[in-house]
Amino acid sequence: MLDYKRLSADYASYHLTEGNQRSHVVGIPLIVFAVVKWTQIGSAFPLAALALPVYFMWNRRLGWIMTGFIGACAAVSVVLPMWTALAAFIIGWAFQIYGHKAHEKNSPALLDNLTHALIGPAFVVEKLAGKC
Repeated sequence: MLDYKRLSADYASYHLTEGNQRSHVVGIPLIVFAVVKWTQIGSAFPLAALALPVYFMWNRRLGWIMTGFIGACAAVSVVLPMWTALAAFIIGWAFQIYGHKAHEKNSPALLDNLTHALIGPAFVVEKLAGKC
């Protein structure tokens, strides 16, 4: 179910154009920020961090990068009002939809496979930090 190579290959098949990939590099971090903010229920610790073991299972470097990113999102989000999460989520999805419609001519991969919600951030990490 969580075979990283198989899932990332499937995800990549939905993201072949440079324009779509760039839109995801902007959109996915905004969506992750929103999820982190929304999962900080009663504390600074985001429940979204419970996904981190999956990233470590896939690749240690990926796990550490995602830990840093989720930690940074959590630190920033505690001083921002809740509406910033909604704005980030809407803008993030606007980038995703634009990338798919304008560049790829397909629907977001998440609509076919919910595990792509975990693969998307890993895709961005690989685009920005190189293959993990």
